[in-house]
Amino acid sequence: MRLLCLRALWWRKGVLSLVRVDDYQPESYPAARVPLFPVVSAGTFTTPTRMVLPSVLDAKWVLHVTYGRMAIGLALRDMGIRPGEKVLIPAYHCLSMVAPVEWSGAKPVYYRVREDTSVDLEDIRGRVDRSTRALMVTHYFGFPQNMGAIRTFCDSMGLVLLEDCAHVIFGEYEGSPLGSFGDYTIASPMKFFPIYDGGLLTSHRRPLDRITLSPLGWTFSLRAAVILLERSLEYRRLGPAGLVLAVPLWLKTVLLRIAKAVGPGKPEEWWGPAVGERSSGRTGDFEPRWMDRRMSQTSRTLMRLASKPRLAVARRRNYAFLLERLSGLPGARPLFPALPDGVVPFAFPLLVDDPAPIFHSLKAQGVPIMRFGEFLSEEIDPAAFPEAIDLSHQVFQFPCHQEMTQKDLDWLAETVRKELLAAADAPHRIAG
Repeated sequence: MRLLCLRALWWRKGVLSLVRVDDYQPESYPAARVPLFPVVSAGTFTTPTRMVLPSVLDAKWVLHVTYGRMAIGLALRDMGIRPGEKVLIPAYHCLSMVAPVEWSGAKPVYYRVREDTSVDLEDIRGRVDRSTRALMVTHYFGFPQNMGAIRTFCDSMGLVLLEDCAHVIFGEYEGSPLGSFGDYTIASPMKFFPIYDGGLLTSHRRPLDRITLSPLGWTFSLRAAVILLERSLEYRRLGPAGLVLAVPLWLKTVLLRIAKAVGPGKPEEWWGPAVGERSSGRTGDFEPRWMDRRMSQTSRTLMRLASKPRLAVARRRNYAFLLERLSGLPGARPLFPALPDGVVPFAFPLLVDDPAPIFHSLKAQGVPIMRFGEFLSEEIDPAAFPEAIDLSHQVFQFPCHQEMTQKDLDWLAETVRKELLAAADAPHRIAG
């Protein structure tokens, strides 16, 4: 089905135009040639060096939940938010941030984010009234907001601060770990570790003892382990071990197809629920029945055993490589042209002036690419939030995770460079 999103009304430079940004069929694209998110590899558990890594996991209270969006729902419930109260959400967002607010009965109120993704506190100040209860702040792509000023603002206005660390696991701001400023902090370790499911709700300030989580069960953990191995085999990341595992995994696929054909009941009754599948981005995919469930044992074990120093060192190195290779190109520029100390990036965001043709061309070549906020709330007024509209369409995020090889990076950078140079040269060819 071809989709025409209402948010395609794009206000840019004073001109209102209709852009069919969502008018495509994702299934028509080939699979990404490089994994968009980390997969288990032979190097996942190696530690090249010992280092202290400030982390969201340093909090006094840490809950391992199924998804980051479930952590938002739990935080809102724990704070006792009431129907009709307001939660301030950045205009540049994904729908997974909005869905739990609407589920709680609260009203989302959107605020301005500048072109560099920094929070506009003065815009927020003008939107606060007596019914405003909480402020959600996002560290986009792993780069921190001015949390000192934001924490002071929330204290002065009596607001609960939800620190959105969905793009952060490791990192700090002014000597304090990211995640330590919020009354509640949510995180999405699936973006950093090679795990199938998992979110975090943490706090340095408020006990989370009232929240009780129940396990998903051994069948779900088994499902998670098998799917993670299949993803690793798909991208040939297990070396000789992959040859050993290929046959039993193939047999599993055959037996599962037979069981689905002849076995009674729904598949999730004997194979586990599909809670670990990633959100499409269009709806936020918020299912309250998973909110009080605990991250699978498989994912918790992998998080504990995976090398944190390797993760941080590799992501910074890969980001620096892409920054060097993708800077100074026509029609595009890095959203963050520097990599400060203490930042462990989630992805490499590139701001592209004419995004539509380049996005589709790169996807068709198997380039791993996403657009955070590609699907915004229908309440976003393009005239009121032009920066958010521009960011949602123009920012391409490319992976820089720890499981990318140098061959992956070389191919990714060269493919993007060629596409941008060809796009810049096209008008000259037409004119000639």
